[in-house]
Amino acid sequence: MFMAEENIQTIEDDELSEERIAFRKRRVKRIKRLLIFLLIFFLLIPNLVCAFLLYKLYKMDQHIDSLKEEIKISKEEIERRTRESAAKKAEEQENEAKVVELEQQNLTDDEKYPDKQLVYLTFDDGPSKYTDEILDILNEHDVKATFFVLAKEGYDDQYSRIVNEGHTLGIHSFSHKYSTIYASLDSFMEDVNGVSQFVESKTGLRPTFYRFPGGSSNSVHKASMQDMIHFLTSENYVYYDWNVSSEDASPKMLDASVIARNVVNGVGNKHEAVVLMHDSASKRSTVEALPLIIENLQSKGNVVFLPITDSTKQVYHVKEKDAPVVDEDPEPVDEEETTIEEKSETEADPNEE
Repeated sequence: MFMAEENIQTIEDDELSEERIAFRKRRVKRIKRLLIFLLIFFLLIPNLVCAFLLYKLYKMDQHIDSLKEEIKISKEEIERRTRESAAKKAEEQENEAKVVELEQQNLTDDEKYPDKQLVYLTFDDGPSKYTDEILDILNEHDVKATFFVLAKEGYDDQYSRIVNEGHTLGIHSFSHKYSTIYASLDSFMEDVNGVSQFVESKTGLRPTFYRFPGGSSNSVHKASMQDMIHFLTSENYVYYDWNVSSEDASPKMLDASVIARNVVNGVGNKHEAVVLMHDSASKRSTVEALPLIIENLQSKGNVVFLPITDSTKQVYHVKEKDAPVVDEDPEPVDEEETTIEEKSETEADPNEE
């Protein structure tokens, strides 16, 4: 009986041992599965995270590319609008400038410069061997002037230079011989047409401004002065006399300082001063006086030098259709000055060099 109980106990112990072994095996299996799961989990999660981050990076790159394209389009649009705005502004400014230019063209010189003294330096009888020097002096002082020229061969460059440098090229005479010019209306017309055609052939431009040899108040003309003036008007010429004389046409050679003083004193307080000077081989002192005249008048601070243009008030000794009258400027032309000019030009040799 005792043996039987031992067997039973042994059997029970064996069964218990087997259960424990089976439990341990199951436990080991669970631990293995857990370890495998954890291993898989910790291996998979980083990959999943990397994949997710790569996806987000890809989407971000796409978004960035989209933003770049939008920025590019916006920048191009801004540049386009800026160009259009600049072009529109430039066009408006150009139109405004044109309007101002047109308005300026319709204004007379005294309307453009109401608070300035207007000085018109004019040179008769050129071109001469001194023309280039005169032009150099004018250019150095940034002054424009007017040249009433004769018909002279050998001065093509000087005719062109006068025009190209912004001065006014008017006409004076073809022959410069009073006995021929003023013999009759026909001879006067022939002289004017001759010098006009000559100048046009040299410059390509038809002159429109004229100065009578001796002035419109000269006393040597045989034809009617009114008839001659009517002819000029009918041919679209505007004649200009002067209201300030340098007196350089005097038979006696004047010193440069005297010529400069004559001009400066003659200009005085005139609002518009048309100054008579000469460009000829015998007038060296006029060339020497020119910088003195310009610098002295410029020092006044209110003087503007201008060439004669369509905007210039006409200065004359004899008015069209009326009896001879002195220029309407507050300071009339000295009759003695006019006489000197007449005599000087009458005696001058047009080809003198």
